[in-house]
Amino acid sequence: MTGNTNTPTNFRNTILNGDSVELMRAMPRNAVDFILTDPPYLVNYQSRDGRKVRNDDNARWLRPAVNQMHRVLKWGGLAVSFYGWNKIDLFAEAWKAAGFRMVGHIVFRKSYASSSGFLRYEHESAYLLAKGNVKRPGQSVPDVIDMPYFGNKLHPTQKPVASLLPLVETFCPVGGL
Repeated sequence: MTGNTNTPTNFRNTILNGDSVELMRAMPRNAVDFILTDPPYLVNYQSRDGRKVRNDDNARWLRPAVNQMHRVLKWGGLAVSFYGWNKIDLFAEAWKAAGFRMVGHIVFRKSYASSSGFLRYEHESAYLLAKGNVKRPGQSVPDVIDMPYFGNKLHPTQKPVASLLPLVETFCPVGGL
């Protein structure tokens, strides 16, 4: 898919595997109704068994990715972006520089502690980001959502679909992209 032949329908019900910035560059401007993203948290993560998260050791990708998110999202659209709490300054700067407004904050309560230090880390966080003037949904979702643990076998911060589905149902129109 190159050039002007790309339309939003080229991407419907399709899993795109590759560099997210390059994939979004191939998408038309203002084509996406809603974005839900769980990017690297910029914490140089390494699990006890040696697993790492690609691009978690640098922020070079952050602004280009957020700029492309803003470009492909429709005016009046929303995005939910997870982030690393100790790198919120970098995420917030990138969101604001791209043109997003932070309009809500969501805490995903985990049933376990992912690590301990001064505190036991029993949650993950995401911001609700708006592009332009956004209409409020008919039914609000809570700002605290339970996130049951089921092993994190595929990814160290794997999210259960059941915890994310209410966000998609609330912020993406039926038939939306």
